Amino acid sequence: MDIEIELKYLLEDTDVAQKLANLLTQHKLTFSEGQKRLNNTYFDTPDLALRRQDIGLRIRTFDDGSKEQTVKLAGQVIGGLHKRPEYNVSIDVERPNLSLFADDIWPEALSINSVANDLVPLFTTNFSRHFFHIHCSDGSEIELVFDQGEISSGERYRDIYEIELELLSGDPQQLFELAQHLFAKFNMRPGTQSKAARGYQLSGIYQRQQVTPDNSEPAPTLFDTQTKNLRIDLDKNLSIPESFQVGMQQCLVHVQRLVSEFLEEPHLYTLKDISDTLALTRHGIWLYRDYLPTQPSEQLRQQIKTILTELSWVKTATQIKELTKRKGSYRKKIEKNEELLATLKEQRHELMNMQEIKSLMLSERFNMLQLTMLQFAIADLHTESIHTKLMDLAPSWLSISLDTLQQSMPAEKAFSTTDYINHHQKVVYSLLTGSWFGRLYNKDERRQFRGPWLDIHHGIDELETLYFLKHYLQQREQKAPAKLVAWIDDKVESLLLALEHTRKAAVVASPYWLK
Repeated sequence: MDIEIELKYLLEDTDVAQKLANLLTQHKLTFSEGQKRLNNTYFDTPDLALRRQDIGLRIRTFDDGSKEQTVKLAGQVIGGLHKRPEYNVSIDVERPNLSLFADDIWPEALSINSVANDLVPLFTTNFSRHFFHIHCSDGSEIELVFDQGEISSGERYRDIYEIELELLSGDPQQLFELAQHLFAKFNMRPGTQSKAARGYQLSGIYQRQQVTPDNSEPAPTLFDTQTKNLRIDLDKNLSIPESFQVGMQQCLVHVQRLVSEFLEEPHLYTLKDISDTLALTRHGIWLYRDYLPTQPSEQLRQQIKTILTELSWVKTATQIKELTKRKGSYRKKIEKNEELLATLKEQRHELMNMQEIKSLMLSERFNMLQLTMLQFAIADLHTESIHTKLMDLAPSWLSISLDTLQQSMPAEKAFSTTDYINHHQKVVYSLLTGSWFGRLYNKDERRQFRGPWLDIHHGIDELETLYFLKHYLQQREQKAPAKLVAWIDDKVESLLLALEHTRKAAVVASPYWLK
């Protein structure tokens, strides 16, 4: 058995093989190179018995006509890093022979004889592989490959255009250092799905079966569909370092999924979700700051800050979007002034330069951010806090967050529009703390407590949008329409009344983590 430890990246460049050779030479790395054609057929049962166990089975045909059957068992994929047990056996027929594998590699729940009888080909991956065998100065060995070809199932196909870095022996850190060299040379992004996973999606059977592997729960999501608020899923029995790494893994997976969605179908709100998830990640680093190595964690916070600064325009663009969208509550008032509506739309279009955003998603600095997050997510954090349980500290973190709100937004004080806008960030920080630790507690009690604060957050968002519109009208050369200004003032007054009522109830509510 081999354990694959590899990084996968999807590419946007051309003439990749020659650029790779030049890059390795530039960094004085010793290597040999070659090229081969690989044709692969993947098999499963009609009801996807293997996929349900997160198992991949293929037969690979090489240039000389020889064949090899491979089974990859359930492993771990975090942010483009793939670790999976792999078994390979030579074969001379077109159909897999599962009896050639050792009996003890299979999950107990799987009936191998039944599976073997029902196997059918589902899809193929056929590609040209240019490979570089690299010898690092510390003795580590890495295989760097560039694959170009396609995945096909019936008449459907997807292109393959990717780089893989596999650690053959030695220190995994060498993978990360080589990846950093690649970031500086290529437009690329982490490939979080294997060729097999993409093949299953391409074959219609995957969607029809809606497969979730039997040996795991559905992947935790950061997006709570009821509250529309990002949230991390932690276990009460985790230690402090473990809980941070689980949260970091979930943040990284979520960011990369959103980036993939955005590159396939650009949408402003997807960008906002990316920005929100990065803010959640940065907040987690701040919460755990006393339990993390100081310099690396501060470096990661600065990396996130840099990207968030580059995405700071998203808030303004979102406000304009809310003002101009067809079914929005502001549209009827604004569309009466066609020139104003057209100007707002033009301003949003100017803010959202799609090519610049795409370049950011594929840039060296954004890839470095994700790689640093990955290193934190899998690092061996041996600190004194390794024996401190999460539940020893989570209630304190939540209480400190609430105390800050209660002191800065007391029920007995009347708040103006400016007060709410100035305190918005404190509300957000408190909600982010709850996003990290809220799922450790009773769901209903958590939502009952958190709901009013989410309402306050969304109410301040709306106040800021109205404030933006009024300020925008005041800055124009034309005199602002009196009816529109009066309508804005009425909306603000109504919002303030609602916010005041909600805040006075929220600050005295009994915290769910103390029940």
